[in-house]
Amino acid sequence: MMAKTVACIIARTVSTRLPLKVLRNISDQYTMLEFMIQRLKKTRAIDEVFICTSYEPMDEIMEDIAKRNNVSIYRGSPENVIERMLAVGELTNADILMRITGDNPFTSTEYIDKQVALLREKELDYVRLVDVPIGATAEVMTRKALIKCSELMDPSVSEYLMLFMFEPMNFKCGVIKPFEEDHSSITITVDTPEDLIRTKLITSAYEGDPLEITLQQIVKIIIDKELPHSRIKGGGQIKLPFGKTVAFEDFSNDMKRRVSQSEMLTMYA
Repeated sequence: MMAKTVACIIARTVSTRLPLKVLRNISDQYTMLEFMIQRLKKTRAIDEVFICTSYEPMDEIMEDIAKRNNVSIYRGSPENVIERMLAVGELTNADILMRITGDNPFTSTEYIDKQVALLREKELDYVRLVDVPIGATAEVMTRKALIKCSELMDPSVSEYLMLFMFEPMNFKCGVIKPFEEDHSSITITVDTPEDLIRTKLITSAYEGDPLEITLQQIVKIIIDKELPHSRIKGGGQIKLPFGKTVAFEDFSNDMKRRVSQSEMLTMYA
């Protein structure tokens, strides 16, 4: 049987700080969600793209988006992200699943082929990019490992999947480092109106087809133009499961520990 890789875009219309954010335009041609879909469809390693949303009536519009963009859709638990992904894995008989969060339009699709290759070649459970801006990496994992993870964690906190799967003490993890420098203090995720403005500034600053923009080009635009709302402020707090928080510095140190215990592939010259 041929191996199969399926990308799961985790997206809903609910958002407290920026309602309907995945449906908002980030360029003249694309909404945030459709921008992500079209970029993922260009990736060779992906066999199928699913929008993974909820069965709530407010997410009905996702059906139209999936049909218009010729991708599949799964509607499941509003809260349990893992349930949705595992259901897609079972429906498609995928051996590799990919988690792409709907508020990360600049997920670095140019590295996905390498992520999948590293996972397969080293027989890993989980692969991500490191030292990249927040919101830049897809998470690539085996369905078998995701099943194991679902048995270890409370489903009510499955939006924090990374904290459980990117744990070399429990899973065989791999990381790809695209930059010599550490750009993890930059953010390109979209949570607020200010983030949306920053995203539009990036797509408008790029002179070519915005679907082709690379992570290196995004970082260069942010640094060269000193775009606002692009940096994690020192002393900031990172949200954890069950309403807890941790200082950004402590979170970064824990990430470095996980990276040091993972299989690493460097991509810079």
